[in-house]
Amino acid sequence: MGRVRRGTLFVVDRSVLAEPDRPERSPQKRIRQRPVDRRLTIVVGVCAAGPVMASTIRALIQGWMPAGDQAIIATRAYDVFTSHTPLVGQHSDATAVTHHTLYSLGPMLFWLLALPARFGSPETLALTMGVVNSLAIVGVIALARRRGGRALMFAVAIAVVLMCVSLTPEVFHDIWNPSAGLFGFMLLIFLCWSLACGEYRLLPLTVLIASFVVQCQLAFLPPSLGLLAIGLVGLVASRGSHWAVPGGPAAADRGRRGAMWHWALAALIVALVCWTAPVIDQIERHPGNLTVVLSTATATQSTLGATVGWRAVVRAIGVPPWWLTDPRSPWERKTDVRTAPSALGSVSCLLMLCALLAIATVGLLRRRSDLCAGALIALVLCAALAAVAASTPTTHLLAPTLGYTMWWGSPAGMFVWVILGWSVASMLTERGLSRLRAPAFASAIGIGVVAATGTAVAAAESQDYHLWEYRPLGAMFAGLDRGIPAGRTVLLVGSLGDTTFRFKQAARFALVRRGIRPLSRGASFRLGAWYEPDHYHYDCIVYVNDGIASPARHAVVVTRVSFSDSTGSHAVTVWVSRARCP
Repeated sequence: MGRVRRGTLFVVDRSVLAEPDRPERSPQKRIRQRPVDRRLTIVVGVCAAGPVMASTIRALIQGWMPAGDQAIIATRAYDVFTSHTPLVGQHSDATAVTHHTLYSLGPMLFWLLALPARFGSPETLALTMGVVNSLAIVGVIALARRRGGRALMFAVAIAVVLMCVSLTPEVFHDIWNPSAGLFGFMLLIFLCWSLACGEYRLLPLTVLIASFVVQCQLAFLPPSLGLLAIGLVGLVASRGSHWAVPGGPAAADRGRRGAMWHWALAALIVALVCWTAPVIDQIERHPGNLTVVLSTATATQSTLGATVGWRAVVRAIGVPPWWLTDPRSPWERKTDVRTAPSALGSVSCLLMLCALLAIATVGLLRRRSDLCAGALIALVLCAALAAVAASTPTTHLLAPTLGYTMWWGSPAGMFVWVILGWSVASMLTERGLSRLRAPAFASAIGIGVVAATGTAVAAAESQDYHLWEYRPLGAMFAGLDRGIPAGRTVLLVGSLGDTTFRFKQAARFALVRRGIRPLSRGASFRLGAWYEPDHYHYDCIVYVNDGIASPARHAVVVTRVSFSDSTGSHAVTVWVSRARCP
């Protein structure tokens, strides 16, 4: 070795220090490899999103239309570009706890759907959600490759496809808020895992996705807060350990620290944009929605308790787990958590929780942030799932909400199984699965397996749960377009049964999207004061009624639709009084 001059600064490559026998690729080879990896990731992600894309295309062909809560969401999305833009999210059934009107935390779901609601046909709302969910899956696959190489990428892709079996196909393109946040929540899990491993450039995207998911539905709040806590603590720990590397260049460390603060500042700006509307509501309204949410969470009430919480965890990760089970009904999980699980499910759940604790400990001792953070995230997901189920009130209105608040148990359970399998395989492999280099033919086989699995799952998908509504809703939309002139103000009155009550909200959106202001008594709770009659003048009255009987003298039929479902045959007629609607 030559003589070393005093004061010379050396830049030490950590990968060389950690693995001195690892062959180093040339810069040209690395540059050529990156586009190949990106293309491979996109192809695998698209294959994994096959069930979502197939469900969306099928819904568009069948004439998807919004009704009920979906129509309310579409109406509020249309309001985004008006003077009465929503500042909070969808109305929540948790209002029954404190009897103060309670909404989801923010309007980001309305922002997402604002352009298609105003400028597109109703079907473009479902198309938007299908595209967003497909992109979320591609993002999950890309993050999996960054964490564990191609081996983990293919494993996660197959797991995502199999997880789709556990969800009703309508969830894949539905704009209903419990559905709209599901795949974003799955992406958030992998974002926080990468964040905990030092990927500070993901900070703004993580804040954006977390804000969207949390604002979709309150049930996402506990797990999302836990994920963000693990991600941020892991990020600080990983950056700190990097700065403390012996022989590490001080100048380079300062540069990385400055770069991280730039991304942190960008994340702060994103957070301010996402949460400005809820803060404005909190200031203007008394009590503000954030205050009502806090008072509801701390209110003394009878809840389902720890037994139901434990059963939810057993159902999510125990054998057989929710994410590998094809449900008989979309609402099946509200009964799953009320019945005792099998002995196999309970024992397997306990073993998996113990294994996660062991992996977190081993990862901490070996300074493997990927193992430690992944296992801790899995444990946080289990704890949050138990907390959400256990804290659900026992009232007849809120207890059944477990039928959809437990949907996120599917991506949570999937991640637990994936992290366990990958962690064990990684520890048993000398250099970890992330160091394995799959040859081209192995990657081709992996793509084929993912594509075949996605095709099989897509082909076996059932029909949308609300398929019976689509044709009559489409006819009602067309009739209202013909029968009510644009730009009017109408009083919307509905007299509907349990099967057809969703049609009134659909009629409201059909009117709103043509610049018609539909007023209804009591609409302010779900839609805002803009839709309350108060002392506003209206040009005519629009009735949406069951059957064919006239609701008032001189009322004229606008449209009449009939359909059949499991409960029998039904007819819905739309009438207008003052036929000319001057």
